[in-house]
Amino acid sequence: MTEIKESKVSLGDISVNFLQQMSLTCHKINGDMAPILAKYNVSISQLSAHNGRLSIPKYMRIGFDLIQQTQRDDLGLLMGENVCFQHYGMLGFAAMSAPDINTMAQVLAQYESLLSQNVRGHSTFTPATHEHKHEHKHEGGNVTTSEPTLSFYSIAPYNLYNCFVVDSVLASWFTLLTARTMHLAQTVQIVKAVHIEYPEPYNSERYHAFFQCPVIFNSTFNGLVLNSQHIDIPLPDACMSSYLQAQQLCQHELNLLQQNQDWQSKVIEKVSHNLVGNMPDINQVAALLGTSPWTLRRRLYKENTNYQSIMDTTRQGLALSYVRDTQLSFSEISYLLGFATPAAFYKAFRRWTQSTPKNYRQTFINKRE
Repeated sequence: MTEIKESKVSLGDISVNFLQQMSLTCHKINGDMAPILAKYNVSISQLSAHNGRLSIPKYMRIGFDLIQQTQRDDLGLLMGENVCFQHYGMLGFAAMSAPDINTMAQVLAQYESLLSQNVRGHSTFTPATHEHKHEHKHEGGNVTTSEPTLSFYSIAPYNLYNCFVVDSVLASWFTLLTARTMHLAQTVQIVKAVHIEYPEPYNSERYHAFFQCPVIFNSTFNGLVLNSQHIDIPLPDACMSSYLQAQQLCQHELNLLQQNQDWQSKVIEKVSHNLVGNMPDINQVAALLGTSPWTLRRRLYKENTNYQSIMDTTRQGLALSYVRDTQLSFSEISYLLGFATPAAFYKAFRRWTQSTPKNYRQTFINKRE
């Protein structure tokens, strides 16, 4: 196998704040993260670093190992129980001081990239409108809701390494949103339903007990459906001056992230988000970037690259990362990268690495052992 140059394309990274949340949870269930962190070369100093980040595959492996060690398949829910606004940094401060739940949900989605960036997508908040509706499968058939919805992007196909991630995000959102409504004069149920894409697990009662509302598995999205009757009620613990200051700081950081992106990076992001089962062309990507195909070609030319080269580099980088860092089957990876058939993926992978996906993965398994 020839030496492969590292690609700038990765599955993404996540703030070490979430690892601190996991560590706090581990302590409360009498687990021991020390050997797990040592296994993945994660130090205490990294956990304390300002703006410290951890690769998403490494985060998933650490979580998986902790589940194996503690035998707690509900690790994600436990992390949600132990979340606090500080784990979300400045975004958490903005959410903690927001004037109402509607604003808080918008903030959690809008500034998510300050804490995590994933090539698979980003979270969204859909206000209560008749134009934006979620269709989801239920025992009684398809149901459509126009209620406000805070959604976490799909990371299917699901396995033992990533289900806890969905659980921890939804459970954390639930805990933070519920905490803000505790100061209201009357008790309100701010979350009406929870939707989860993966199949119902054996311990589904644990989910119903945690969320205290309908939990719908095998749904078409991951998210919390919020109660539109209470979402705009002014929160008594809100502080508008603090919220505005925190929101401005979040926006400033977000602007810096976006300004530092060259056009090649912008294209990589859009291509990565839209590869699943599809091979987006330059017309689609240009539209997503709010420009014309001709203008996009010209801007990429100034950066000494072109769309087809970026497409190939992006697929190559993601392919290496999926094969090396995940347990996904090769047919699943083929679909995620927009290849028409697994055979086409195998052919491209051999062209990139002079190796088969199986041999390439085994090489890294041997290195870890």
